[in-house]
Amino acid sequence: MDTTVAPTVAPTVAPGTERLRVNMVISENTVQTVVRGKISVPDAKPDVEKVLSTDKTVSVKKTEVLPDKVVVEGTINIQVVYVAFEPAQSVHHFHDQLKFTTFVDVPGAMPGMDVDVNVTVEDVSIVRARKNPRDFDVSAVLEVMVKVTEVQDLDVITQCPSGCTCDTETIDVDHVVGSNSRQVIISDVFDVPEEKPPVEKILDVDAKVEITETRVLRNKVIFDGTVTLQVLYVGMLPDQPVHQLHHTFKFSDFVDVPGAMQDMDVRFNVMVENVDVDMAGGDDPDQLQADIVLKLTANVVESRKVKVITNIRNCSVEPTLTMLRVDSLVGEGTQQVVVKDTFSTPEPKPDVQKVLDTTVDETKITEKKILRDKIIIKGFVDVQIVYVAALPDQPVHAMHRRVNFNTFVEVMGAREGMDVDVKVDAEFLNSYYESCHIHVELVIKVTARVTESMQRQIVTSTSVPTTQAPVTTTPCPPGGTFDYIVKSGDTLYSIGRTYGASLAEMKEVNPQLANPNDIRPGMVVKVPCVPKG
Repeated sequence: MDTTVAPTVAPTVAPGTERLRVNMVISENTVQTVVRGKISVPDAKPDVEKVLSTDKTVSVKKTEVLPDKVVVEGTINIQVVYVAFEPAQSVHHFHDQLKFTTFVDVPGAMPGMDVDVNVTVEDVSIVRARKNPRDFDVSAVLEVMVKVTEVQDLDVITQCPSGCTCDTETIDVDHVVGSNSRQVIISDVFDVPEEKPPVEKILDVDAKVEITETRVLRNKVIFDGTVTLQVLYVGMLPDQPVHQLHHTFKFSDFVDVPGAMQDMDVRFNVMVENVDVDMAGGDDPDQLQADIVLKLTANVVESRKVKVITNIRNCSVEPTLTMLRVDSLVGEGTQQVVVKDTFSTPEPKPDVQKVLDTTVDETKITEKKILRDKIIIKGFVDVQIVYVAALPDQPVHAMHRRVNFNTFVEVMGAREGMDVDVKVDAEFLNSYYESCHIHVELVIKVTARVTESMQRQIVTSTSVPTTQAPVTTTPCPPGGTFDYIVKSGDTLYSIGRTYGASLAEMKEVNPQLANPNDIRPGMVVKVPCVPKG
């Protein structure tokens, strides 16, 4: 913190100001919740002898901001790898999901505010059900982090009033140039994989959307993304088995953001509002059509360094202090990683004669840890390999493979306890069959962006107090207190100064305030009575 003393001249209140539009953090909270449910082995899969491993991911499907509360709805996607209960003891896997709804208390939240939700699966327990060996009871512990924000305009005082002594600090803030929301409908028609039976009835659909690339142009943001669909359906076979299929497709669209300029940064929030998958044309069991409604919000920001005033003293000017709570960028770093994997054709798939195509189904960060100036990252890339089978009729098959990776990204200034956002892009992908093995080669780009929550009391306006003493309807004896209703722009410091009390005295008579810096209009606080003269 710096201290600046302005030249001593006739005191006037004419400081310079700068208008900032910031994404103000209203409140945040983290809770743990337990989700319980049941998953089942699909009809087409053999019975389970032993569970080898489980993998779990979580998707947030809907959020709703209520007064002082945020409701979160989502699904937990579970993949179980197991040894089959059969003589060959082959290894199989199946997917299932659990839906959940929970809420987080967030004081100050109001409908219409923006919300950022991050849900982490901390632990999953899977136990075979007693009544049916193909059912499993699941208990999952989730950590739900909610941060409620609102775009607000602040007129920040940047010039010390003449004749005053000012405490100043230079801060980095993301100035919101413009923001806009838009509903987008994306569609795709795709074939049921050849190894899967035709569709008789669709039971459930899950969609995951990821923005993979953004480009900021003049007054517009263009974005690319991927949609990963998971479809649970009844197969058109005599025994009507239940099957799952996955499909990934790309899309591109734009959002108009007045004021946006090239080279500015953009923050995207995407939410799946509705997903519908049905047979193409209404009656084609071998082809499906997906229609997805997305709500996209784009905030275009530019980084600014602003010299703010945190206190004014040694003069008659009275400052109005406002609590600035924003996420401040610490740094950003990028690392390219080469990942290789070699494996045999999994059972019961036929051997490979020729690889036709390789695509990325999903990328996922499973662990991220901040060390000093460094981010440790672990994750995986799910790839799909389409190939010609080494059989007389040369049928086309597809297989899936999960390729794990771990790396680190250097971000100077990163420290434990800060927030980090990690993005993974597959820049190159290739696979080939050689020496009875499939070889996969990947080049991925890992980007880590580290932010920290910044909270500062800054001066947003000034005034010269009148010489007239505050009028009170009843006498206030020294040592007593009276009630005061907080108004817009009030701080504990400004209220105390109006009535001749120090900040320490204000805190002493208001022990009920968990955070003395967080008072809102309508609250009632105590003001100590101080001796006159």
